Formats: sequence, C-alpha cells, structure tokens
Amino acid sequence: MSAFATITRALPFGAKGPRRSDNIEEAANWQRSSSLFRPAATEYDLITQLTYMSALATANVGREQLFEKTAQLGYSTSGYFHRVHLVAQKLNYDYARACQLVADATDNDMIESLLLRFSASLSSGEAEEIFLARETEVQLETYARKYERDLETLQKWTDSFVALMVSVTLIVVVSMVSMMIYSVGTLFILGLATIMISMASLGGWIIYRTAPVEPKTHKLQLKSKTQDQMFLLAKVLLPTAALLGVATALVFNAGAGMIAAGITALPVGIMAFIDDRRIDTYDKDMSTFLRALGSIVGAIGTTVTDGLGRLNQRSLGSLEQNVRRLHIRLRSGLRPDLCWTRFVGETGSESIDRSVNVFWDTIKLGGDPDSIGYLSSLFALKISLLRENRKLVSQTFMMLMVPMHAVLLGVLLFVSEVVVVFATQLNDVQMQAANTTVDASVTGGTDVTSVLAFASPNVGFIHGFALVVTLVLTFVNTWAPHAASGGHHHKVWLYAAIMLLISGLALMIIPWIVQGLFESVSADPTGTGGAGIPEV
Repeated sequence: MSAFATITRALPFGAKGPRRSDNIEEAANWQRSSSLFRPAATEYDLITQLTYMSALATANVGREQLFEKTAQLGYSTSGYFHRVHLVAQKLNYDYARACQLVADATDNDMIESLLLRFSASLSSGEAEEIFLARETEVQLETYARKYERDLETLQKWTDSFVALMVSVTLIVVVSMVSMMIYSVGTLFILGLATIMISMASLGGWIIYRTAPVEPKTHKLQLKSKTQDQMFLLAKVLLPTAALLGVATALVFNAGAGMIAAGITALPVGIMAFIDDRRIDTYDKDMSTFLRALGSIVGAIGTTVTDGLGRLNQRSLGSLEQNVRRLHIRLRSGLRPDLCWTRFVGETGSESIDRSVNVFWDTIKLGGDPDSIGYLSSLFALKISLLRENRKLVSQTFMMLMVPMHAVLLGVLLFVSEVVVVFATQLNDVQMQAANTTVDASVTGGTDVTSVLAFASPNVGFIHGFALVVTLVLTFVNTWAPHAASGGHHHKVWLYAAIMLLISGLALMIIPWIVQGLFESVSADPTGTGGAGIPEV
C-alpha cells in the first residue's frame, strides 16, 4: 500500500461524497462506471459537472469553494472532486497536487485524464474559468460523438435482435413439428426451450447495455401533475392487473387473463407515454428559455425576476405557463430557491433539473449571467438533440416489434394447434385401424398400422410448451423496446399492455381459426362413424 493510501486511511468522507473506506484506492472507485445489470451514467454526470464548474468559475470564487460546491451536486462523478477537496483541506496539499494524487488513485481512465489535465492547468497558473470553459466544450463534443456511436451500435443490435427472435421462433416451430414425426423426448424439447429463453434474454440484455444511459425524469419529491396521477394509478392498477390476470386465466383461459391484465395496465403506460412526450417538449424549449433569460439579465444588469418580466414568454413554447407561474412566485417575494425547485418539479425533467442547477446556483453566487445562460442552454440543447436522434432509432424498433410479435406468435400458435389437431386425428385413425380388418386388395397388401405409425405427441405438453414460449416472447418483446427507448420507467407498461393484448388475442383466436380450417378433417366424410376409413 502506498504512503498516500496509508495517510488517507482515516480520511473522513461526507454523506454526499464517497463512502468511508480503508484506503484511497478503494474509495476512489465507490461509484463504478458500469455494472452487470445497470450501467452508471458517468459521461452524462461528467458533462453536467463540468458545465456547473465552468459556470461557477465565472463568479470568481476561490478554488476551495469551487471544489466544495461541485462535490455537493451528488452525481456519480462528484465523489472524485469531493476527494480532491478533502485531500487539499485535510492533508494540506495544494489543489494541483490533490488532483494528481486522486487521479493516480482511480482506475477510471476518463476521470484520471481530466484530473491530470486540471492539475497541470492549476500548476501553470491558468485561470480556472478558461480551462473549464475549454474542457466543457471538449467533453460535450466527446459525449455527443460517443452517444452517436452508441446509437449506431444500438441500431445494429436492434436489427440483430429481430433476426434472433425470428430464428428462435423457427427453432421452436421445427421442434414441435419433429415431435409429430419422431418421438424426440420431453427433455430434448425442454432443452431447446431453455436455449430459446437464454438467447432471447441475452438479446434483450445486450440492447439494454448498448443503449445510452441517461436519466430522463428527476428524483425530486415534488413531481409534475401527470406524474402524480400516474404513480397513484400505478399503485392501484398494477397490482389489480396482476391479480385480475391470474384470476381470469384460472377461470377462463390464459389468453383471457393476458387481455384482462393488458387492459388494466394500459392507462398507466399511456400516462407515462404522455408524460415522456411532454418532458421531451420541455427539454427542447428549455435551451431557448435559459439563453434568452441569461442574455437579458446580463445585458441590462438586472435581477432574474426583472429579467423574467422583460422576457417575451410567448416565445417559450411549452414552458410558457411554467415560466409564468415562476415569475409570479418570484414577484410575490417567496424564497427564490423554493420557486426554482417548484419550477423544476412541475416539469418532471432531469435535464431541466440539471440545467437549472447550473443556471440558478451560479447566478446567485455572482456569476456572469450571459456566460451562464449560454453554458446551461448549450447543455440542455445538446441533450435534447441527442435524444431526438435516439427517438428515431427506438420508435422504428418499436414499430417493427409490434407486427413482428404478432406474426411470430401467430406462426407459433398456428403450428402448435395444427400439431394438436393432427395428433388427435392420428390417434383416432390408428385406434380404428388397429380394431378394423381391411381387405388386402384395398391396401395393396400393406399393413395400415405400419403406414400410420407416426409418433403420437403429448397434446397437454404441446399446449403447455406453447404457452411458456408465448410468455417468454411477450416478456422479451416488452423489455427490448423499452430498453432501446429509455425514458420514463413506467413507460414499460405501455409496451407490456400492447404485447399482452396481442398475445391474449392470439391465444384465443388462432385455435378457433385452426379448428375451423380443419373441421372437414375432424368430421366423418363417409358418415360411417370413422375418420375416412371404410367399414368392412
């Protein structure tokens, strides 16, 4: 263990920073850049952090306050700046040396490179405002390029996922047909089912890990009106959907249960979708609002409240009513922090929360309004434009998944029902042929029972197998579009409702269609009580 790690063994860490640890190497990685199930939004947090620091530097604050205020943001990257501040304060290092020491103690290459460049800049005497402005611009461009590369990869994986699901379904169909030709055994079919489930789940997981990671809705206690209504509905309708679906399936059939569950959960998904679209509109207009407000406040040297009064609120689009309420509250003499928090909460957007943090926190500390308005609006605009590109990929994928799910389930259930009908007719024919003596001149001297000696599939197993595959396809085809689109977590219930309705309708309609098509086969065409075998 290094001497620096030994010295910092007893270094206290704050509640908003890293957790307490025995050495700096472990503490520097308290927030991993990614995990097996949920990657961390490290790049997204870093550009937010740098935008905040660049705006704060315009207030000409000292280095101590610069790092202390940055560490209080609570993002996944805040812990590194928190450690720089503590190393400088507790161990009496200058901030340039502290940045270098913390950089040497972390295994995150992106953070390490940034801190080393910051250390060199501080050592050279360059103004923090100049370095941070340049670094923010570079990191925003780097983040945008990486985001676009991730979208290209996501588009390729969505195309591959479609091919994977088609291949998996065809394997299942072939395995069911093979049960009719040869007794392949239950274990073999279960093995294929396991492989199918694993491959489908792997495809969904890859899409989840490939999609860019960015929170879209904030985690403040105060929510928008739509979000409050949605959460209230979710507490009632989601448990009801699960119970009603199970009860309906037990009383009637699995298809009716899926339809009941899908219809019950649909309002939650619709409200989440509406809220998600509204947040997209807010994020798009937020850049215009912050840029215009910063320019007005900086040009005439007035307060933010007066600047809001001079702002043409009709130019703000979807944010007009929210800004109007914000202005009224500020003019009423309420605490500005509470007014801005209320404004953020009513929008429900994480991007607006971060943009307002950059704008208001730094302006009230004496920062340059014009520069702060530009930086915060640039951040909001960049995120909004990138999300528009992602929406193009995710919406195309969703529009493809809905008909594909219907077609795959239709083929699967149609074949399974054909196998069931064939197995039933085959059993009847074999039993009648075994109990009936047929003239040799009719069969050409061939034993009828040997000709009809096909394998007799287990009808109950086929129905259960088809139901399990239907449930797996419904789950995977629900999760994959949601992972690709991101956004509100409850939006997954819209995809779930659509897929459940398709699956339920397929389970109820397709057996009826197959029975109608094969009604002539099931009937006795000779009217002699047999299945086409003349009585002798």
